[in-house]
Amino acid sequence: MKMMAVMVAASIAAVLMATAGKATAQEMAPRPRLITVTGTAEVNEAPDQVVLTIGVQSRDRELAVAKAGNDASSRKVIGMATAAGVAPKDIQTSQLQMSPNYSGEKVPRFLAFEVSQTIEITLKDLSKYDALMTKLLEGGANRVDDVTFEIGETRKYKDEARSKAIQAAKEKASAMAGELGQTLGKPWEIVEQDAKSCYSSASFAANAVVGGVADRNSDEEKESTVAPGHVTIRASVRVSFQLE
Repeated sequence: MKMMAVMVAASIAAVLMATAGKATAQEMAPRPRLITVTGTAEVNEAPDQVVLTIGVQSRDRELAVAKAGNDASSRKVIGMATAAGVAPKDIQTSQLQMSPNYSGEKVPRFLAFEVSQTIEITLKDLSKYDALMTKLLEGGANRVDDVTFEIGETRKYKDEARSKAIQAAKEKASAMAGELGQTLGKPWEIVEQDAKSCYSSASFAANAVVGGVADRNSDEEKESTVAPGHVTIRASVRVSFQLE
C-alpha cells in the first residue's frame, strides 16, 4: 500500500511540474505587438415600406355592444388594407383590451365599457400611403399610434455597412501605425459590435382629415402629407492588427 501511495504521489508531482513548465513557457513566449481600433460606417437608403399602427376604440354601456362595434370597425379596417394590396401576413392585431370606465368622482360611477384594438399594417407600396391612411380614418380607425418608414430587406445594406466599417478600421490602424513608424501586419482579432438601424418616423398630418372625413376639394391637400426621408443602417467593428 505504501509503495502504491508513493507511486501515485510521484505521478501527481510529475503532472504538476509539467503543467507548471507549460505555463512558464507560455508566459515567456513574446506577446504579439498589436494595435486595436474601432471602425464605424453607415449606409443611408430610402425606405420602401411603411408600418402603420392603427387603433380602433369603441364605447358602450353594454360590453357586448362595444365589442360588436369594435369588431365591425376592425374588420372594415382590415378589409380596406387588403383592398389596397396589403397581404394578410402583413396585417396583424397586436393588442386587444376590454375594460370598464368610471368617472373620477369621489364615488366613481360606471360610465361605459371601452374596447380597444391595435392593428399593425405593413404597406409595401408607398404611393398608396396617403389614400390608405385617409380611408382607414374614414372607415373606423380613430387612433394613429405610430407611422414608421422602413427598409424591408436590410441584409445587403447591413453587409455593406459592415464592409465599410472594416475598411475604415484598416485605414485608421494603418494611419496610426504610420505615425508611430510601424508597419501594419495581419489582423489578429475581429469583433463585430451591435449593428443598428435608425428608422424614419412620421405622423399623419392633422389637417389632412377634418372630422374624420378628408377634404378632397383642396388640391394642396391631395399632395403627399409626409416626407419618408431615409433609413440609416450603422455598423461597428473592433479590429486588432499585428505590428511588423
